[in-house]
Amino acid sequence: MTFKGDSAGGTATPVDISDIDFGDDTSEWAKDEECDDPRFSGTGAASEMLDEDIGHDATDCKAAYAAGTVSFDPDGTAATSASPASTEFDYGSDTSKWANDGECDDPRFVGEGTNKKQLYEDQMADATDCKALEAEGKVQIREVYKPSYAAGAPYDSSDIEFGDNTSSYANDDQCDDPRFEGPGAAITLLDSDLEHDADDCKAAFEAGLIVLKQS
Repeated sequence: MTFKGDSAGGTATPVDISDIDFGDDTSEWAKDEECDDPRFSGTGAASEMLDEDIGHDATDCKAAYAAGTVSFDPDGTAATSASPASTEFDYGSDTSKWANDGECDDPRFVGEGTNKKQLYEDQMADATDCKALEAEGKVQIREVYKPSYAAGAPYDSSDIEFGDNTSSYANDDQCDDPRFEGPGAAITLLDSDLEHDADDCKAAFEAGLIVLKQS
């Protein structure tokens, strides 16, 4: 068994998500919304790791890395779980069919330089456009997608009325309430789930993975 911090040295540095081989989902703990691969560390990683899970929790670890809640150490000598994930924003790649068209198509950004119709499939897939437009001051990263935001958790949720858990998607570890946005929110949000996924949304809000949408 390997616990974060058992290995000496080793500093995780930012790596483009397209360069990481996340592996598969054959771990016993796969798809539990927590990264169990000991090559990763941060607030989105499990506190206890097994060497046998290296490369076997792909979905969880990829989502956490994209959200900035874990950092990657290819040698498996990541920092302790108390250490925050890297605070460097990962712009991703240029795999969107709209890449290099002079508009930012990544839905993690807002501003005059963004495409008016942003698609989830273009998240982390229009790096060159978004990075250039950000440098020009024409787009900004949505605060909740900055790694530093999750690193600042926990957040006070006492002023928010989360409602109940009567949504069909309640208690699935994703916030399905359409009032919220961020890496902890479901891809498809329905008006019928408004105020009906209380536990998931409260947990995600306090963990810094969602925020209330600006009206």
